[in-house]
Amino acid sequence: MTDGAPRSVDCLRPEIASSWRRSQMSGMGPESGGRFSVADVDRASRLAVAAAPVLDGLAEQLDEQSLCLMLADRDCRVVVQTSGDRRLRSALESGGVMVGSGVGEESAGTNGLGTAYELGRGVWINGDEHYLDALKPFSCFGHPIRHPLTRRIEGVLDITAAGGTANPLFGALIVRAAQDIEARLLDGAREVERRLFLAFQHATRQRSSPIAVLGGDTVLTNRSCLERLGTADPSVLNRLASEVLRAGTASGDLDLGAAGVVPARAERIAGTPDGVLLHLGPRRPPTPARTATAWVPTDRNVLVAGEPGTGRSTEAVRLAGEGPVVHLDAADALTGSDRAWSASLLDLTRAGTEVVVVDDVDLLDAGLCTVVGRAMARATRTRFVLTSGPTADLAPHVGRLVARCSQQVELAPLRDRRHDLYGLVRELVSRTGTGRELILTPGALQALGAQPWPGNLVELANVVRELTDLPTTRRIDVGDLPERYRSSGRRPGRGGRERAERVVGAGSAPSGSPSCTRSRPPGATSSGPPRSSASAARPSTGG
Repeated sequence: MTDGAPRSVDCLRPEIASSWRRSQMSGMGPESGGRFSVADVDRASRLAVAAAPVLDGLAEQLDEQSLCLMLADRDCRVVVQTSGDRRLRSALESGGVMVGSGVGEESAGTNGLGTAYELGRGVWINGDEHYLDALKPFSCFGHPIRHPLTRRIEGVLDITAAGGTANPLFGALIVRAAQDIEARLLDGAREVERRLFLAFQHATRQRSSPIAVLGGDTVLTNRSCLERLGTADPSVLNRLASEVLRAGTASGDLDLGAAGVVPARAERIAGTPDGVLLHLGPRRPPTPARTATAWVPTDRNVLVAGEPGTGRSTEAVRLAGEGPVVHLDAADALTGSDRAWSASLLDLTRAGTEVVVVDDVDLLDAGLCTVVGRAMARATRTRFVLTSGPTADLAPHVGRLVARCSQQVELAPLRDRRHDLYGLVRELVSRTGTGRELILTPGALQALGAQPWPGNLVELANVVRELTDLPTTRRIDVGDLPERYRSSGRRPGRGGRERAERVVGAGSAPSGSPSCTRSRPPGATSSGPPRSSASAARPSTGG
């Protein structure tokens, strides 16, 4: 830290102190030099095109000044850097700030671009208020640029000078320039949206087949397209759209999970930066590996594996069939007598109990695993359904036990089912019995989709209950989510086109939910028994 610099976060202005704490939480030290990464940027983006004449005018006015103008996009990556002072520009580049650099707080600490993005408003950063030592020789003012229609941050405009204190005139200058860029964004958006609508109108007049148009924050679909997608989230369309933006045209299959496979053809819409027209073909049924109700023979012992909260117990009951089922919990053997637990198991097999579900066999020690294995081997009238944690994590003695199961079902964790999130939430809303209807905004869906979900479906069900308990809110935005779920793990609006708003309501619950398994079909090569592709027919809130 330079001489005279604040040596304690408590000495800083509140907004700067908060920024320093965020920077520290990213694992950087002030002397680290940051985590700058350089990537290609889109100089033909709507933001860059709208900003170009405004920045040219500013650069002409400031040509004789030792200043640097910078524009960052919605990924907080520098797309424009212009300065009449080569030494200043060279010094910034030496500190890691150049065209293509990521300057979010997680990469560059407290700075005019990244901190303005985080705060959502203009901010002064004077010399030593920068978190990284490499940026302390500079002072700056940054201000976000918001899209006039969506109010989403499209980028940040910044002016930087050498020295410990920013010129107080910077603020008014940059705020006015940001407003001019926003006005140009609005003009461009109106023309782009007009072209998108005309393309949609022309396509739907010619045919009644499923049609979708994507562009920026706009998603247009006809009724047959929504019916063809079923419970799948419209974001699946982005997979093909992103390929079109690279190649001009594209075709391929869209995997809708349990809803099947849909062939699609896509083409760019002329006169738009990212407009795409998609035509969907007839839906084909899912392959066995995708089926949500895969058949499991009723005369076999079965293992249902997965993380806690993925619905193991519910799936075990489903696979047990309609006959009588008795549960034994391995946890009871830990809190009680091994001998008593073993006796209960053997009594059930001697009595010819049709199905015995043994939950959490991965909790059993080697001795009890041997007892269960022998019972399975000797039983003639009893079928066993075991549940456990992921097979890859099982201890050797548990692995030997579950190898006795001729069918294995592996339930995928919720974090691997992000494209199923819409259908799962809709189903869980219907289960609350409140009759509520919720509308999740793209930002809310993105935030939920980015969570690690250690509690899986149980955790998601708790979140849904909290949302349905809100007194009046029907439209759920990021700010309405429980606080711990508001952070997306990446900046809002990044990572491509966001999802369209979808109505999540009790009145539209599906009869089944998307597949929740990752498994090999029977007969596939593996180191253990063949695994089924079965999954729970409905999302479970149990282990």
